Amino acid sequence: MSTLDSVEAGDHVCWLVGPDDDFAVTARAFAADGALFGDKVLVIGTPDTRWSLGGAAQGVVLDPVAERAGGSVWDAAALLETVRREADAACRQGFRALRVLARMDRVWPGGASPREIARHELGLDDLVLAGAAVVVCAYHQVGFRPAALDQAVGVHPQQLGTRAEVPGFRMYSAGTDCWSVSGVVDFEGAEAFRTALDALVARSATVRLRCQDLELVDVAGMRALADAARGVPGRRIVVENTDETFRRCWSLLGYDVPQIPVELAP
Repeated sequence: MSTLDSVEAGDHVCWLVGPDDDFAVTARAFAADGALFGDKVLVIGTPDTRWSLGGAAQGVVLDPVAERAGGSVWDAAALLETVRREADAACRQGFRALRVLARMDRVWPGGASPREIARHELGLDDLVLAGAAVVVCAYHQVGFRPAALDQAVGVHPQQLGTRAEVPGFRMYSAGTDCWSVSGVVDFEGAEAFRTALDALVARSATVRLRCQDLELVDVAGMRALADAARGVPGRRIVVENTDETFRRCWSLLGYDVPQIPVELAP
């Protein structure tokens, strides 16, 4: 995405904020669009009046750092619950949708690991798809390690901003316990792919991966898939829409065995 002007309900955007980006201007415009479209605005970050509500008629501003200082337990799980609660409230109050802007460096002031980011963002993506919300997660590049930023991009359907290197794949919710995977999973992205899969199998007994838009999975990617599937007992991964090349390679690598609970579905 080149701007946030075109976001709609159901969008979940990773905004990579560079050191030269004018965060205040973009954030203020995003919040102001809430008034234009009849959205309720939820801002999670520094309660700065220069941009926080941007003229929106009604909104909520929360600063995780201030909340913690006041004795509240505020973490990524609290963000998820806040979005769920405010989305339900916005629906009851007659708003078109809940419009969320979250400064992730305020949610994780000391940074976050790729595993933490994958677990949180995949859960949030599932929530965004199920409800009437548009969520923009702003990751300031100076506040997170490169591997964490790569992971954040890989588990968002949309992206604003650029990095020199980003994962070649994207994974995002396509329904209950069902996830769309697109792009390329190769040696460079295999670790991020495994991290995302680990987050999914930790929460669901069966995970379905829709791969009709997946262009390529190399040996490292297949190994990541196999290791994630057998990493937690009692879990199963169903891979849909694989081509003949994928099936042949999977068999040649010796992964087509009962000990690896991966099903290659039509």
